[in-house]
Amino acid sequence: MHRLGHGFTSNRFDRRSLLRRSAAAGAGLAAARYGPSVWTPGASAATNLSVLSPLAPDPAPPGVAEFAMDGFAAWKTANDAEVTYEAVAWPQLHDKMATNFASGTHVHDVYYMSGWVPEFAPFLTPLDDMLPQDLVDDLPPSSFSTVTWDGNRLGVVFTLSLLTLFYNTAHLEEAGLDGPPTTWDELKGYAQELTRDGRYGWVLNYGQADGIGGVASYWMVFLQQAGGTLYGDDGAPAFNDAPGLEALQFMVDMYTNGSTDPGSISYVGINDATNVLTAGNASMMMNWPFMWKPANDPATSKIVGQLGSAILPAGSAGAASIDGTDAWTIAATAADPELAMKLIEFYLDPVVQTRQVLDTGWLPIRLSVLEDPEVQEGAPNAAVVLEQAQHPYDSFVTPDYTEVTLAIGTEIQRALQGAKTPEEALQDASDQVAEIVAAREG
Repeated sequence: MHRLGHGFTSNRFDRRSLLRRSAAAGAGLAAARYGPSVWTPGASAATNLSVLSPLAPDPAPPGVAEFAMDGFAAWKTANDAEVTYEAVAWPQLHDKMATNFASGTHVHDVYYMSGWVPEFAPFLTPLDDMLPQDLVDDLPPSSFSTVTWDGNRLGVVFTLSLLTLFYNTAHLEEAGLDGPPTTWDELKGYAQELTRDGRYGWVLNYGQADGIGGVASYWMVFLQQAGGTLYGDDGAPAFNDAPGLEALQFMVDMYTNGSTDPGSISYVGINDATNVLTAGNASMMMNWPFMWKPANDPATSKIVGQLGSAILPAGSAGAASIDGTDAWTIAATAADPELAMKLIEFYLDPVVQTRQVLDTGWLPIRLSVLEDPEVQEGAPNAAVVLEQAQHPYDSFVTPDYTEVTLAIGTEIQRALQGAKTPEEALQDASDQVAEIVAAREG
């Protein structure tokens, strides 16, 4: 299990801001991308699947994490297959797979991805004709947005990891507030009312500009809640408009009115902000669902039994969130993509998905499992995340997601600190993203 506070050592909550590539790997990948003739499809042994995955306690599959092991053994026997894992620490995953793809030789059949599908799209197998319809029908439609590029579904998300609202129920009761905030106006009012006794109403990690879990991605949540989008139908940036400004102005207002922990601008990882919440020094924040268990662990949390969860407060266009984008993909060089697909289907089997959440804390992605009373009893926040999934949660991933979010996030930080007006920051961010998109398309 992940640990918060001073004993919290997992990389899970920093990893959302680690969507970056090394210069060497990036250069090699670019060379491979424009030299597809070096690829050798069918280079793997059909009965021996190789999988690149994170180490537990990040979202690891059966055989790396200890769950559904009997079912895993039975699957291997039934399919006359062996599965070999290379499991590495999450921060190493991106550059390892970039190096693998750049080498031009087959390494793994199945790859874990987190926001990298558009970047690595040329090296992945389209799954549109391989996905069983009953599986597709049991997944939130929005879950494919982060694994689709150029019209092809290139992966399957296996855990529903959406930002929702976490709040201290005792603080709300002390302040005479009835239930969590449901709108932006209520969120702003609650945050101000809860800023008392040396604690703050709101906390987040705004110190990291880029990546999923950086300040740019939090703004994307507010952007969608205001009815905006990052890109237009032509692929050009479309966020320098009324919804984009409304979203940024709301963040600035929350930060400058004294209700947001001022340390938020220096908190880099989500664990930094979470530590403030679990110490009882803040009352509300956005957070990922996996945080429910460690936040209720008396070894690391001072608010056990006082944690509430709700969907994120709605802006002028309604509720919205972003997705952590944990997905399984198949390499273009896999000798037996059908067998690889069967393995992914096993990972998403309802029984395996049930064990995943009950044994590891990672929520399932299948709607039927999320609705299971046993799952909702074992993971009390599952019902909230399921409700959040009924609303938009686009993370706007692209091959240049790191560069885009770095540009936007840096400008947001300047607006929060008063170095630029929201209008100036949004205009400058839009100009920079336009250049990034033009370079990609050119």
